[in-house]
Amino acid sequence: MDFSNYMLFTLMVGFSLVQILTEYVTRKMLKTEKKSILFNQYVSDKHFKIEWILRGVSLAGLVVMSYIYLSTNAPIDTWFTLLLFYLLFMNIVNESVTAYMEKKYAKSKNQYIATLIEMVLFSSFLLCIMVANLLGLLP
Repeated sequence: MDFSNYMLFTLMVGFSLVQILTEYVTRKMLKTEKKSILFNQYVSDKHFKIEWILRGVSLAGLVVMSYIYLSTNAPIDTWFTLLLFYLLFMNIVNESVTAYMEKKYAKSKNQYIATLIEMVLFSSFLLCIMVANLLGLLP
């Protein structure tokens, strides 16, 4: 393994630790329950339906993006950049809907604040990766 792989691994581990620590601290300060990592916790049936509709739309968008990319002669770094922008956009949409539903229907009224903080943290991580050109891993 060369240095860039170690740097990428270190960045991913570091980001994961920062995200776990931030989630722990914000949930303790706001006195909300911890979200499950493996299972989605929907606050209502309406939230469940909207979340699955958004997943379908995001999957369809990914298929359309793949088709457009494969039908053109765009370089590979364009595909990764578009994919990261798409992930950023869909993350913001999904987490915003979750935060809205938590504010409206959740038992703990501060739960949406922790969701928004996590969304901002993940979005800033994706933006940093995009600005750094995938840490120089792309040609």
